[in-house]
Amino acid sequence: ELFYNIRGFSHMIHLIASDIDGTLLQGGQTRLDPALFDVIERLEQHGIRFAAASGRQYTNLRRLFAPVADKIDYICENGSLVISDGSVLYKQVIDRALGTKILRCMLEMEGCEPLLSGVMQCYVQPKDPAYADHMRYFVGNDVAVVEDLTAVPEPFLKIAAYFPDGATEEYRLRIAQAAGGTMRPVVSSMAWVDLLPQDCDKGTALAVLQRHLHINREETMAFGDNENDVELLRQAGLSYAMKTGNPCVLRLADRAADDVISELNMLLSELE
Repeated sequence: ELFYNIRGFSHMIHLIASDIDGTLLQGGQTRLDPALFDVIERLEQHGIRFAAASGRQYTNLRRLFAPVADKIDYICENGSLVISDGSVLYKQVIDRALGTKILRCMLEMEGCEPLLSGVMQCYVQPKDPAYADHMRYFVGNDVAVVEDLTAVPEPFLKIAAYFPDGATEEYRLRIAQAAGGTMRPVVSSMAWVDLLPQDCDKGTALAVLQRHLHINREETMAFGDNENDVELLRQAGLSYAMKTGNPCVLRLADRAADDVISELNMLLSELE
């Protein structure tokens, strides 16, 4: 069993949740370090679960973690979807009328490419054809190009906005106004703003997974780097912010880290 000591208390670690972009993937990386898969295998041998906690879609994450895809848990779409052992534990759906209003606002906004997520694929209505290619070949999503995002029959799981030239505060305010205060815009990178229901985030999703696995907050460790990771870190007994991360996350976290794999290897060294 893996122990940590913080603020004078020792606890066993049974669950480790980590953000992906900016945390496990840094500096423009698109593939995970294969050493991570060995670390996850070793954690499993000690009864410690690993959860990918990301704004990415489920199928994208399964490909990213292919060697261990059936051995980890998934917090997807910034907390809108939680999957464990192939079963959906939690799914947040956006009201269709509200989602339609938000999507139309994004479609009218210059420099903004909206993204609509379903459970297994995402939908785009590209203003620039390069956007669909970016989502398929750089981000790695399963993508359907449609003529009208608002007509997608699948329930709206998550809505996000991609800004190739960067997501400014003005853009965030316009999106927030379209949502009418019922949803909040959350920055997941310099180019992405995700819209989340007020009661939906990576932290609430982690709590769902903790209850399912019968693991409490004090037995959980989490890693993150940006604004959309704040609630995830708060839901963990021990939280790490990447040293390159957003200052608000660094202020919140218990510790700062250069990279996740090194921290996990140090912890595993206490067991092996």
